[in-house]
Amino acid sequence: MRVFIFTIVLLSASAAVARADDGTMLPPCAMPIAAALADRPGTGRTTSTGGAPCVALPGEWVVETGVRRQLTTDSGGSSTLASGPLTLIRAGVTPRLELAVAPPEPESRAIAGLAPVDAARGSTDIVFAAKYLMLDTARAQGSIGASYSPPTGSGEFTAGAPTFSAGANLALAITSRVSLAMSQVVGTAIGAGANNRNRRYFVYAPSYTLSYALTGDDTLIVQDALLSRQSPVLPSGNRLVLAIQHAVGPRLAFDIDVERNLSPILGTASNAVGVGLVWIAAPGHARR
Repeated sequence: MRVFIFTIVLLSASAAVARADDGTMLPPCAMPIAAALADRPGTGRTTSTGGAPCVALPGEWVVETGVRRQLTTDSGGSSTLASGPLTLIRAGVTPRLELAVAPPEPESRAIAGLAPVDAARGSTDIVFAAKYLMLDTARAQGSIGASYSPPTGSGEFTAGAPTFSAGANLALAITSRVSLAMSQVVGTAIGAGANNRNRRYFVYAPSYTLSYALTGDDTLIVQDALLSRQSPVLPSGNRLVLAIQHAVGPRLAFDIDVERNLSPILGTASNAVGVGLVWIAAPGHARR
């Protein structure tokens, strides 16, 4: 929580420092570039309160989608979770505000051997989100956001009750090739307690992303995504994501990522792969 508050304070301080910029460079969030807008990869379902600080320009429509496959193994067998399409639709409504919706995400789980879980099929809950741009300079970008998810999914993949989150995002250009992004998210989740009955619990989900521009079109991304609790009865989580993002012109970017769970449940190992894209479906107007 202290880090979350520190990020908010740092955003405010950076906004004050930004007044000293000479304005000769067009800030990244003011340019209609898909790669700068992407909330993919590795940011999970609360994508609008994590991921990129930039928001869609007024009148701009941005579509992000992809698929993900996760393999979890233990001594008795394995389970494969297939997710997708993982879609997020974002629209710029004012010079600094975007609204977003993530439709229900189809999920299916296949079992091999004596896995500790059953085969299942269903969908996750829809997510409504908003993000507000607080800072946009050549050196730093920052935003705050919130999301709400009503229980609209099916099977065991719905939370079964509303969940909420709020977050702050900050990106800093270290050199012309290297940048660091931080996302601090707090919210609620639903999970099975000690009596095997679902209950609401609080989660803190910070992530730290280091990006290196390999070329003008290709970027290497390394992200460490943490979670204060994986469920009411499970300890904290930690996902390491390694990705390559390739820009195809200013309006389209693709990514491929691999993910490893650094804090698996005792006796298991979990890895995932994903591919996706971000596309500016309709260009917007210049931010004034």
